[in-house]
Amino acid sequence: MKNKIIQFIPAIVALVFVGFRYFSQWCIGEGHVCFRTFLDSTYLRTIYPLFSFSIFFLPVAVILAFVPRSAFNAWLKFAVWMLPLAIIYIAMTPVWDSSWLPFARDDAARLAGQVFSGISLVLIIWKWFTSRHTS
Repeated sequence: MKNKIIQFIPAIVALVFVGFRYFSQWCIGEGHVCFRTFLDSTYLRTIYPLFSFSIFFLPVAVILAFVPRSAFNAWLKFAVWMLPLAIIYIAMTPVWDSSWLPFARDDAARLAGQVFSGISLVLIIWKWFTSRHTS
């Protein structure tokens, strides 16, 4: 039972990031509540790219909650080195369009989320099929 609860953690984290974007957008939109606060200053730099990444990762996180433990462990080994690379890639991208890069930070987060989710799905499906055929 404890193992299944651990497998729900990526889905919970992705849902928190998605919900935090909507909360911060509401808070900034109200005007007096969060105007000129930490949320207002970091919305375009941090919160919206985090949402863009999480929205693509959310289906994979839900799938991870129901796969066998061997597939989850294989994905976890992949995520340990891929997530820091994705974060570095997103952080190095400028917030707005620039002359040296044709896209902004939220576009980079969307691309990183798509690549991470695609590779994760392939890895999960491959590990699931191999575990079914060896049993």
